[in-house]
Amino acid sequence: MNKLKHTLLIATCVALASQFHFNYFIQGFIITLSVILLPIFLYNYAELNPVIVGFVTGIVSPFFRGVIEYMEIKDLPITWIMVGPDVFFYFAYGIFYYFLYYRAVKKDITRFVLTAFLCDFLSNIVEMSIRTSIVGMNIEIIRNLVVIAATRASIVLGVIISIRHYKAFLAKEEHEERYRRLMLLTSSFKSEIYFMNKNIKEIEDVMKKSYFAYKVISENDYPYELKHLALDIAKDVHEIKKDYIRVISGLKQMSKDKTNCNRMSIKDIISILEIDTKEYIRLNDLDIEIFFNVKVNFNVAEHFYLMSILRNLINNSIEAMGKKKKGFLKLDIYDQGKDYVFNVSDNGEGIKEDNIHYIFNPGFSTKFDEETGDIERGLGLALVRDLARDVFQGYISVKSEINKGTSFTIVFPSRIFGR
Repeated sequence: MNKLKHTLLIATCVALASQFHFNYFIQGFIITLSVILLPIFLYNYAELNPVIVGFVTGIVSPFFRGVIEYMEIKDLPITWIMVGPDVFFYFAYGIFYYFLYYRAVKKDITRFVLTAFLCDFLSNIVEMSIRTSIVGMNIEIIRNLVVIAATRASIVLGVIISIRHYKAFLAKEEHEERYRRLMLLTSSFKSEIYFMNKNIKEIEDVMKKSYFAYKVISENDYPYELKHLALDIAKDVHEIKKDYIRVISGLKQMSKDKTNCNRMSIKDIISILEIDTKEYIRLNDLDIEIFFNVKVNFNVAEHFYLMSILRNLINNSIEAMGKKKKGFLKLDIYDQGKDYVFNVSDNGEGIKEDNIHYIFNPGFSTKFDEETGDIERGLGLALVRDLARDVFQGYISVKSEINKGTSFTIVFPSRIFGR
């Protein structure tokens, strides 16, 4: 069914394109755009039998042209004389293409262009022979047909190469977009795993305290129900810990993919973040100008964690600016002696002085939904601080003024990156 649709589509497009032409040599013989489109269609719809395409096109296109010609001259025999040989042109084209290219074992662009040239030239010979009854054709006409066929074959080659390059460009764009999204997703994924690993220690502490409470209750004259309640709590916490470990193990296994390259340059990391940030600003129709300035280049082994750190800070800045007019977000990365410095600054609403000492605490958040009253879990800055300290042996500081903006500065020792 699809082949029939595609065949009819080709025939229709060729018929329409045949109206862009000029007369040449003798009455009825035209130089048309359709002979450029036909081989392009046959090349891109390689699954279609060219003989069938040629025969269908040889009926549809001349019929379409014949209707238009008849409306002008109102003479059916003359109309047939003018358009009838077109039928044999397309029939011949499909047959020649079938034997010269479709059935060929080795198919490449050189063979295709040569086929386009020969099909054009030989089919024109067939059509011209019918129009001139063979006798009326001379060497001058043949020479001109060669030039016409060569010109149209060259145009076909140019179009095919352009299509190839365009498809390659789209494939590359799609691949880069997928890779970029995968990198960002994996960054968030690994950061969550990191935070979950830290929570295991807290779960262990709760379990130890529960068991200690059970021992204290057992050694003293407390109600029997209280003793078993403490023991049940310790057992439940232990089961939660085991489930937690299984989940983390599964997540770690899922995150082992081809994105786990050994090292990644800071400029590549920032390039991904910049594209993602611009896309987010565009999609949310925000009036924010961003400026990412990387004055130094180095390779990062734990690039997912660094990407998560910077992405959290950038997202915080964007949220702080909200729908503000003429928002400004800046990221500076530079070398300072034995350290690499990362500075993320904005001209957002700022942080209240009373809150600055708590913003890095897990669970602390000033963001809430006014309609539902739900508060965000507040892991962003806590995660940033822990990753900066535990993974990169660095530290983070913040300066902020209400209604003027906020600046986060992270300092990493350059030796961590193999300098």
